[in-house]
Amino acid sequence: MTRVELRIRKTGLMPFYSLLEIGVGLQANTGCTLRVFLCGQLGLSEEYLENRIQTLLLDYRPVDDVDTARIRNGATLALSAAMPGLVGATMRKGGRYAAFRQSISQGVETDDRRRSQGRVTLKVFNLIAQEIGQGLLASGVEVRGSDLAWAVGRSLESSADTIVGARLDGQSVSPDMAFFSSLSAKPVWLSLLAAD
Repeated sequence: MTRVELRIRKTGLMPFYSLLEIGVGLQANTGCTLRVFLCGQLGLSEEYLENRIQTLLLDYRPVDDVDTARIRNGATLALSAAMPGLVGATMRKGGRYAAFRQSISQGVETDDRRRSQGRVTLKVFNLIAQEIGQGLLASGVEVRGSDLAWAVGRSLESSADTIVGARLDGQSVSPDMAFFSSLSAKPVWLSLLAAD
């Protein structure tokens, strides 16, 4: 996989958070509970998980109990802060309207508790993306090259000097649109570091 490291001015980070909404790939230890994955592997605090992340969807099914739902190889996990309206109230973990979605909610998983290395797609929305996005992107994520080129284009629209430096497989490169366009058909392991 092609490895790209970007140094971005902090003022230009916002368009890159859109990559988190599209979905990024992470190497993960699978077979563990969502709590272990989010707190142990991603480094989120227990308090943050309990108080800030209000909606969790595991393989497109709402999760109420992060201690029984398990991450599996190939899973898709979506995280969100509180969403407005009846839909938001219904999807909120452990919310008073959770009974409305009982037939689609994530149940207790007992089938695969074996721990192994795997890949998880993580999608992060709204305030959660802004709050944890910089750390996630700095630690490295897998993205489609076309999505990266799109985010870079959006970032450069706001400021031509957003990208301070770029490295491709450890070698310095010129961070122009031609470079990013050349990555469009490739999977990319992206590390994005904020520059002062």
